[in-house]
Amino acid sequence: MNDADGEDESAPPADTDQTHRLTAEELTFLLRDPLLRAQEAERAVRSNRSRTERRAADPAYAERLRAGDRERQRRRRLRDSIGRPEAPETPAVPLPDLTQAQAAARLSDHLDHASSAQAAQLRRRPDRVRLYAEAFVAYRTLSAGGGRPTRGALAALLKSRFGRSVTPSQVQKLRDHVEAFAATGGPWAVAPPHPSGDARTRSV
Repeated sequence: MNDADGEDESAPPADTDQTHRLTAEELTFLLRDPLLRAQEAERAVRSNRSRTERRAADPAYAERLRAGDRERQRRRRLRDSIGRPEAPETPAVPLPDLTQAQAAARLSDHLDHASSAQAAQLRRRPDRVRLYAEAFVAYRTLSAGGGRPTRGALAALLKSRFGRSVTPSQVQKLRDHVEAFAATGGPWAVAPPHPSGDARTRSV
């Protein structure tokens, strides 16, 4: 459509080609960009592979990575929770002050007097009793501050102190078993405070 001066408003500006013409630097960047992306992807693959191999060979390094992941997750949760009430920390189940040998002895005695199918099975597996006693020690050590131990922390301590390598599902079951054995009536239950004020553990 023509305006009062007879000029066509739909006609492109005279310098359109100049406006959209790429510079030599821009052309170089666009041509190199796919190659750079491929190189960066290859570096990331090599870095991940190296980190995975070192994680498997070095428990201390693996624990540092897990600690870093937990800290990043904590900061992310903190950012996400701004403006919302902070969720309380899950408390640990209290455990009596026992050595590994004492914990194993209490568990064995408990199994000897239990009539469940699980108890009968565990009586034939002293290696499992020993593993549960190790998990007891790890749980109690990590819960000294009052918080429930994470699966990653339990797995790391079982590895560093006892040489146990456990999967996430296995360490989850170990934590559940420790807490179940610490329930009222269990071999690792903490006795209520004595009337005199002294806290005593239940004898089996």
